[in-house]
Amino acid sequence: MTRHALTPFEARWLAEATRLREAHAGPLEDAAANRAARAAGGDLEARLCHRALALDIDKGGLRQRLVDWSQQARWAGMVIAILAVLAGTSLGASVLGDGQRPVNVVWALGGLLGIHALTLIAWFAGLALPGLGNGSLAGRLWLSVTQWLGRRHGDAWLPEAGLSIARRGRMVPAWLGRLSHGMWLLTLTSALITLLVMLSTRRYDFIWETTILSRDVFVGLVDGLGALPRVFGLSMPDADMVMRAAAPDPATGDRQVWSLWLISALILYGVIPRAMLWLWCSWRWRTFTEGFRLDVEEPGHARLARALMPASEGAIVTDAAPGSLPQFRTGHVEHHAGAQQLGVALELGPDLTWPPEHWPPTQLGGRLDSRNERRETLDQLSTHPVHRLLVAIDTRLSPDRGSRALMAELSRYTDVMAVWMRGHGARADLWREVLLELGIAETDLFVDESGARHWLEADDE
Repeated sequence: MTRHALTPFEARWLAEATRLREAHAGPLEDAAANRAARAAGGDLEARLCHRALALDIDKGGLRQRLVDWSQQARWAGMVIAILAVLAGTSLGASVLGDGQRPVNVVWALGGLLGIHALTLIAWFAGLALPGLGNGSLAGRLWLSVTQWLGRRHGDAWLPEAGLSIARRGRMVPAWLGRLSHGMWLLTLTSALITLLVMLSTRRYDFIWETTILSRDVFVGLVDGLGALPRVFGLSMPDADMVMRAAAPDPATGDRQVWSLWLISALILYGVIPRAMLWLWCSWRWRTFTEGFRLDVEEPGHARLARALMPASEGAIVTDAAPGSLPQFRTGHVEHHAGAQQLGVALELGPDLTWPPEHWPPTQLGGRLDSRNERRETLDQLSTHPVHRLLVAIDTRLSPDRGSRALMAELSRYTDVMAVWMRGHGARADLWREVLLELGIAETDLFVDESGARHWLEADDE
């Protein structure tokens, strides 16, 4: 299966999610991931990202879950966008009605821009006073939905990591504002299109009514909202036209001017501000993500420095035994132009010769007796996997947990793997049982040198 390529920011997001996951649920089994990170090189931040990318999903890795969660988040955003378009269409149709009754211009304007203006004020208040929240209703709705999806599928650390990153850079308003302003832009644009269609195909009269307010209030309102459109040369209602709209029978010749006043107010005070804020939030978030770097001083990251940085590779760190052994897996590495066969020896007794006589030296590796020897071999294989791997064991020794774990780890870096059971020891049957349990086929277990060598030198490509 082809893996989805992550952007540099997504890789850092993944590393931050892994840190949060380990901080709450405990360290992951990461020996293979650490080796892959060391082989990739780079500074500590780069190695933290490579480690997070290399962690298997069955050992707590989140790479594929990030891909899946991102897809779910996009679907949630698309659903919100569709709802925004439907809401805008309904809004545009409702403020004008069916044309049988005159349109109250004050109610129409309030219906088109009222909630938009309130949410915009709340967003600016949240921007100026962070303690009030981010002020983005649509953004918080999207975040709540994606957090729920994350908890449902075991990916809660991903939205939490995104929110943690945004808070660290004070980018929550920009992060969620992109969605909020984008939603309102779709809503107001669809309302505008609906207005244009209905005004083009139906005849509407425009009025305004009041019981306690004076006419000067409405003249001032209409004149104030028409000031900006006049800058662009648009014809706006004057005081006489406002007065005629309050008459029992409004003048039919004023319809086009009132329509233009309503449309221009929607564009200049609704669509354009939301479009500008959406562009600003998108630019702010993109600039932030391009410059974002992990805080390697965080305890969760700092504790890995010794295991990931070259200066510490000579040190031996004794970790607690894992809750479960690595799984045996072969047949998944890519072929390389280098050596395609390799034989290694696992804790052979001193009376068992290694390397065997008359074997091609290019096909043989060393003994895996010490921790350093095992780590060096695994590091080499992680960089240069092989097609065939033969492991020679001493059947006079017991198959302990460390040997089983090493065999399973070695299987990660080869297409096919076999075992040469040397020594004719009393524990050969126990070894055979353990190796079969790991997943090695019976036909890949050899007790004689000729069979093991023939298997290693076979060419089945």
